Amino acid sequence: DTLHNILKKIGNIDKETERALLINRLSEKTKIGKSAIKKDLKDYTDNGNKDAGGKQEKLSAKFPGLVDIVIDEDTGTPIYLIKNENGTLAMASNWKNEEDGFYVPPGKAQLPYELARASKVIKWYENNADSRLFEDLKKYFKKFSYLPEEQWQMIMMSVFLSYLQDHDDIHYLPYLSFFAVPERGKSKTGKAMTYVSYRGIHVVELREANLFRYARDIGATLFFDIMNLWKKAVDNKVEDILLLRYERGARVSRVLYPEKGAFKDMEHYDIFGSTIFATNEAVDKILDTRCIPITMPNRPGRYEDPEPGKAQELKERLTAWRARVFDKPLPDIEVVPELNGRLWDISRPMLQVCRLVYPEGVQYLEEVLINISSQKKEEKGGYIEGQIVTALAELSPTRDESITDWNIWTSDVLNKLNADRSEDRKLTSQYLGKKLKAIGINKRKVNGKSQLLITKTELDMLLEQYGIDSLNS
Repeated sequence: DTLHNILKKIGNIDKETERALLINRLSEKTKIGKSAIKKDLKDYTDNGNKDAGGKQEKLSAKFPGLVDIVIDEDTGTPIYLIKNENGTLAMASNWKNEEDGFYVPPGKAQLPYELARASKVIKWYENNADSRLFEDLKKYFKKFSYLPEEQWQMIMMSVFLSYLQDHDDIHYLPYLSFFAVPERGKSKTGKAMTYVSYRGIHVVELREANLFRYARDIGATLFFDIMNLWKKAVDNKVEDILLLRYERGARVSRVLYPEKGAFKDMEHYDIFGSTIFATNEAVDKILDTRCIPITMPNRPGRYEDPEPGKAQELKERLTAWRARVFDKPLPDIEVVPELNGRLWDISRPMLQVCRLVYPEGVQYLEEVLINISSQKKEEKGGYIEGQIVTALAELSPTRDESITDWNIWTSDVLNKLNADRSEDRKLTSQYLGKKLKAIGINKRKVNGKSQLLITKTELDMLLEQYGIDSLNS
């Protein structure tokens, strides 16, 4: 009870310096870490206010049924835009939560992106003016940079997807990756996307605490505009955030309060959300499997600079579009045989949204994604795993259709891989053994020598996955 009263009194102090001194004294006296004290203080400060009726108020930017936080033009303050059961939109200064309290919107200074104007969103929603949205969005993008037509379609589908990232039917979101040498328009295109996307934030530093708050508290679309993205991610120990952000339900854990002991010392962060990359260096190959690549062509010219104001009307129209569809099932899409694995996971929602907003473009988008699949397979073929699969194919009797399974000496595979390598770059048998195990090739010992067990079905599957032409053709 004494600790409760002390925390309550500290929480009511307005001066930060005085509050910090008292937190230090309390930490010294109780041997409780300052971070734990600050965390508990939230119940007595910003997120722990009471309304006139004594109900608990909690700052929140995300909850079921919320269309978005918008700006009330009469007061200039953020306000909730809610979709009622009868399908109309209404503004609300607070919203009842499941804890018998109320959610209230964060202040404008706490939301680092431009808010849509409430009256404009309601007007677009009531006018049902979606017919020109796709074409107007394309005109907007073409003011800032040049890209081939098929790439614009993927960019626009990613923008629409950002407004549905909390939809029940969305389980994966593709990363859009702009990769090119400097001065090709990566940053301009990325910023143009950011300003028009759902809660778009331009990120130039990989600060873990900021990323957690943007994802968990805001549900933001993040544009990472960083020269060597993967190196910076490794240096700042946030590579797990980048690798997991594409998948709904994936969480990143951190030990923050070791003094609290087991089960109370960790925080688990939901980091799912729409993501854009712009980098001058190629990203890690594992991260690349989550990406839809956008290659910026060398097409210099005079283009406008993107600004939040230039995207404002489109942002309001897209928010109205979100209000219309975010609580309805997305259309079904047929499986595309040429797209499989993770590429199908991230392509499917893009095709579903295309079916919704631009149905005549679905087949074209499928062809574009199939072409990307072929490029990715070709790149995989150049990795060491692809080289191993090529060596297995060359050492296999693939031309004889009557043979369905066979054996290959591991030493033969190693010799083939090392044939054209310099002495200092030759592979070891231990390294090859690990890679074969990762690929899924079974081994056995025969007279003390390692032998691989291969079936035609397995080899054909590997050739397909690594984009290697069958030796039968």
